[in-house]
Amino acid sequence: MQAGPYDSLKDVALKLMHNKVSTVPVIYSCLPDGSFPQLLHLASLSGILKCICRQFRHSASSLPILEQPVCSIRLGTWVPRIGESNRRPLTMLRPNASLSAALSMLMQAEVSSIPIVDDNDSLLDIYSRSDITALAKDRAYAQIHLDEISIHQALQLGQDANSSYGLYNGQRCQMCLRTDPLHKVMERLANPGVRRILIVEAGSKRVEGIISLSDVFRFLLG
Repeated sequence: MQAGPYDSLKDVALKLMHNKVSTVPVIYSCLPDGSFPQLLHLASLSGILKCICRQFRHSASSLPILEQPVCSIRLGTWVPRIGESNRRPLTMLRPNASLSAALSMLMQAEVSSIPIVDDNDSLLDIYSRSDITALAKDRAYAQIHLDEISIHQALQLGQDANSSYGLYNGQRCQMCLRTDPLHKVMERLANPGVRRILIVEAGSKRVEGIISLSDVFRFLLG
């Protein structure tokens, strides 16, 4: 699978989403038969979104939808009565839930991450598919039993093995408010490594919704 240098951004984005891959190589060949191909670039959804944001950075008013608060748009997944959801209701877990429950929920809900919240639904952390692979480093997975270890403990294991970040570190969770305009959420998602934005209530950090990179592209592409 590849893209060409003259393919539209829309076509490349559709190719990435249809094939459920994070990058696609952009290949150029000066010969008609496609021989001697040259790798020009690795295209990604975040890179495409960065181009779109750059185009409208100083003229967001020319596209009114970019100025609308995200809670008023059919975008992302929300708790009931907050925003319009384009999918099933938002799934959340407590930090004392078992790791096996988190893994089952990730598969059943077909999502890449689940917010971890306290008894008031205030954001503590997020458990992602990448946290599962983090347990593979130093064979941390060999030390655990899925039904006996909590999400809290699993995150500590993975982070101790892979980084200096402590549990509930804010750098793991990119946040916005439901009143923030669409262009602000898009600019956050255009940053490398950011796959989702958690929508929280100001002050309490109560989780109200989640918007992923793919949610934005499904919305933009109609």
